Amino acid sequence: MQDVTIRSMRIEELNKIASLISTGYYDDIFFKWVVENDEDRHKVVTEYYKVYLNAKGAVVNVAENGSNKILGASVWLPHDVDASIYDDINTVAGIYADKFQAVADNSHYSEPPNIAFYQLVGFAVDKKTQGTGVGAKLLKHSLDEFDKQGISTYLEASTPYFGSGVYGKFGYQPVGELMVFTESAVLYPLWRSAQKQHQITFGEYNWVVLEERDDSILILSEKIIETKKYHDLYENITWENSTVRKYLNDDFYGGFTSSEKSQILETKIINNANPWYNTCGGNSTMDKIFLLSVEEVVKYFGDSGQLKNPKIKFFIDDNFNDNRKATLKNNSPSRWILRTSGNSQNFVSVVTVDGRVSVTGDFVNRQSMALFSAGIRPAMWIKR
Repeated sequence: MQDVTIRSMRIEELNKIASLISTGYYDDIFFKWVVENDEDRHKVVTEYYKVYLNAKGAVVNVAENGSNKILGASVWLPHDVDASIYDDINTVAGIYADKFQAVADNSHYSEPPNIAFYQLVGFAVDKKTQGTGVGAKLLKHSLDEFDKQGISTYLEASTPYFGSGVYGKFGYQPVGELMVFTESAVLYPLWRSAQKQHQITFGEYNWVVLEERDDSILILSEKIIETKKYHDLYENITWENSTVRKYLNDDFYGGFTSSEKSQILETKIINNANPWYNTCGGNSTMDKIFLLSVEEVVKYFGDSGQLKNPKIKFFIDDNFNDNRKATLKNNSPSRWILRTSGNSQNFVSVVTVDGRVSVTGDFVNRQSMALFSAGIRPAMWIKR
């Protein structure tokens, strides 16, 4: 397979991506039923996908080659997407609105109720690239990200499902009832439960793999390895000069063997300002071992959009709370400390026992107690 990179769509690419997907579906038997006029199909389906690409919460990934040519795209929507998009679809669909509405209405019969999931609503690869593995790589990238966040996925295939092909390869199974519109226009609902996060053992601990690159992986301790203060004194402090940073890169790092140390990569750590209060996060640092930031917790455990659009300026409290919960070695629940400053530099952001992200934060010198434990989950990049 040619050299292919998967990345998020840039907003200025919206029209190009919508057109690429529409082209991919032009001869699709289902879309030929929805927009029966050949002359209308490309324009109507392009406008239809512009609505999806603009939808709040949409996850759009693109595949591009080394020459920066876009080869394919996937579009995912949360199951609880703002229903107003269907009004927009009816508008752009024009005389075909009834058929688009029929599809939306029938989807609800097969979608699993009361379960958070993302639906694949658009998936296309440039025809000249089909059969080269680009589609599989694009799908794998998206599913790996959803798996890390514990999110299941759903789709409606327009071709019969026989347990093989790209969807079967990634574990999709039939769910609900076939969506039959005509003898030839049929959709096949498929469901894939979130796969358990990949874990490894490194040193004396179990670690969750958060991100994989060709030559390295980012890992986070599965459990809280120790109850510990972020900083010894109640004072204005940032990650750079915190006592927990010194502990992790001296004492904790020192507990690994020489062979293990050779695998741990020194990494440039960016310490952004608090995303809600703009509290300065301090200088960038070079660390072998570090704590996650608020932004990284959202990236790796699930993004409901509250980071950018908070409901209340205290917590990120959403359907990803369970993903963020952590326990001590004895399996009792505990808060875990992040490296992002709180609403002031004598506060530090934390994840609560119920999995909410306290962006406001807690005292930097909060003492861990039996009824109010707070600890650390180290993270590091290691060589493969």
